[in-house]
Amino acid sequence: MKFTIDFEKEINSMLKSNIGLCPYFRKNNHRFLERYWDMDYFYNRHFHSKYFHRFLSKNGISYLRNLLKDESSFENPLFYLLFKAFVYAEIKFIVNYIPQNSHEERLTGHLISEIANSLNIINETFEQKAFELYQSKVELDFHYADLSSNNREKYTGADLGLIFHVNLPDYQEKVNVAIIQSKKFDKRASIDLRQIETLKKFAEESGYYCFYDMNRNDRTSPLIQKANSITSILNNDIENMKTKSLMRNDITERYNGGIPLSIFFIFDMLNPENESVKSFSNIWEAKSFIDNRNRDFRLSRVLTVSVGGISKSNQDLRNISDLFSFENYRDEE
Repeated sequence: MKFTIDFEKEINSMLKSNIGLCPYFRKNNHRFLERYWDMDYFYNRHFHSKYFHRFLSKNGISYLRNLLKDESSFENPLFYLLFKAFVYAEIKFIVNYIPQNSHEERLTGHLISEIANSLNIINETFEQKAFELYQSKVELDFHYADLSSNNREKYTGADLGLIFHVNLPDYQEKVNVAIIQSKKFDKRASIDLRQIETLKKFAEESGYYCFYDMNRNDRTSPLIQKANSITSILNNDIENMKTKSLMRNDITERYNGGIPLSIFFIFDMLNPENESVKSFSNIWEAKSFIDNRNRDFRLSRVLTVSVGGISKSNQDLRNISDLFSFENYRDEE
């Protein structure tokens, strides 16, 4: 049975306009290969033998087209569905919200809303495809917690927490966490040196920046770059400095530069064997890590995604929306 999702109009528009994922793959196709080609996605499945040598002779856009149309390019067909949903969310975000030039916190809210909407669109198709693969009910759960709501704005910043729970029958159950600071850029991004050091201390190896490309020509997908990589680029003559500029090519083209958010979600956050992000076996431990590590570093938003669902997991949680609690509304006196 063939399952389809109706994202083709937006994806074809992205390819035609050379925006979104196109600038990254046009400039960084070999960097993508170097980062991910030795992972299980490519070795333990037929991808490597079928596509690797063909990839070397392709330009990046041809390879991107193949990723977008062929589920066999992914370790699991469910990841293909998720990838297209994340790409769709990126396109809607950069087309509808980047031109408005809002501040980072508002842009982050728009981005996560688009991701949640795209996951809702594929939810039924995901469960149908999962039943075909596993002959059992496998769910896609997700929840967007806006921690800046309910009169808590003054305690939060423009920061995002990601909790990705993998709970598929043929995968080890695992919870991966990333802590992200959002930042706009065009020719350069201004990095607050104290802020990035706080992020690294708080998030350990799971600290990242999400760069929003405000360039009207490229309109690149949001790019995820490790905080440690950024400080390694900036780490010269920074004594007594409060900020320092990270140049555009350090984000978009450098070997340890940014990668598109949709790629990061699939190949990093949903990889149970990834050691470059903070991992837990228990989702409450992941939540505690996000909540309590540093009183000076409060997250304004948290996106939780469970690929496989919470109800049939080993987690002490019945509903993913119960992970974060909020005070009841009170009338003003």
